[in-house]
Amino acid sequence: MFQTSKKKILILHVPFGAGHVMAAKAIAESFEKKYPEIQTEVIDALDFSFEIFRQILPKTFNLMTAKAPFLYKWVYDYCNNDSRQDLLTITYSAVIKNSGFVKFIKDFNPNFIISTNPLPMQLVSFTKQKNIIDILSANVCTDFGFHAFWHDADVNYYFVATEEIKRALAERGMEQEKVRVTGIPIRPRFFETVDRVKILHELGFSNEFPVFLVVGGGGKITYLNLLMIIKKVRERNQEAQFIVVAGRDKSLEKKLEKSDLKTYPKIKVFGFTDKMADFMSVADLILTKAGGLTIAECFAKGLPIIVNDVIPGQEDDNVEYLVKNGAGFTAKGAKEAAEIAVNLLSIPEKLAEIKENSKKLSKPNAAEDIADFVVSQI
Repeated sequence: MFQTSKKKILILHVPFGAGHVMAAKAIAESFEKKYPEIQTEVIDALDFSFEIFRQILPKTFNLMTAKAPFLYKWVYDYCNNDSRQDLLTITYSAVIKNSGFVKFIKDFNPNFIISTNPLPMQLVSFTKQKNIIDILSANVCTDFGFHAFWHDADVNYYFVATEEIKRALAERGMEQEKVRVTGIPIRPRFFETVDRVKILHELGFSNEFPVFLVVGGGGKITYLNLLMIIKKVRERNQEAQFIVVAGRDKSLEKKLEKSDLKTYPKIKVFGFTDKMADFMSVADLILTKAGGLTIAECFAKGLPIIVNDVIPGQEDDNVEYLVKNGAGFTAKGAKEAAEIAVNLLSIPEKLAEIKENSKKLSKPNAAEDIADFVVSQI
């Protein structure tokens, strides 16, 4: 049974990419830290779906973005239309067992519902329209561009990354005082002060030479491309130090474990790790994916970004934002990524300028600001 004496917050997400999940956890962490008297539940909305959907949908999303990005782009663009809102509601209602979802909300009886993905909020909106439940709600937009499916007339508030998204919602009739430009919520570890020298010492690195952080995952950086990038950078920047993270790419991790990269003292190789915040703290440059959470974490660390092989759709928007604001670059393939890295690591003044631009875009307190506002409303 749920506790009844406390104020309650329900945070919804779906596992379509790690960013939505991590944003939900970051918000929950802020509630737990600052408002421990409030009961917070983080729920995967697909837990209320039929088993076949729970198994297939995340795998389909990952497969489509990795192997058929052109198809994902078509779906993304087709759905980026206000007139197709009903399509999402009908589709998602077919996936989710409404009775179980509604029963859970009634049993938990939250004072406020937050969603880090537009899909779960469609069901909340559906229950409001049917006069089943009517609870204060908010969408947390987890990218730097706007998509029509984020807009829902039945959502009470929005927490967004940029003023541009706020204007897009205004054009759809959303009252401006109900749209808060908080930034994208990230975990506290990404903006906490750390001992850079200590972390470098633990890695066996020098504080005098640049550190290049290369992050794999999702199959976007192949093993051979990664080797080529490191080789090109080492040829021109012989003192450069490398942190190579395979992330969730098990195939890449196995190949790195068997490679001779681990024999070089200036190259450290990792699989999936919980030390990304530390690695970002000591890095001077990062090659990574263009997910909204990842970009926001880099901004918090003031870290110049090179993005390689963008997934078309929301990642296009994220890249456009960071490039427009002078916080990084997009590379069309590994060769160009290597060239950009060589040039930046060879010109400390330019690198310092980009670091400053990245830091200016940071909104590290987003999760706490969201928690504060929600508490003020309940």
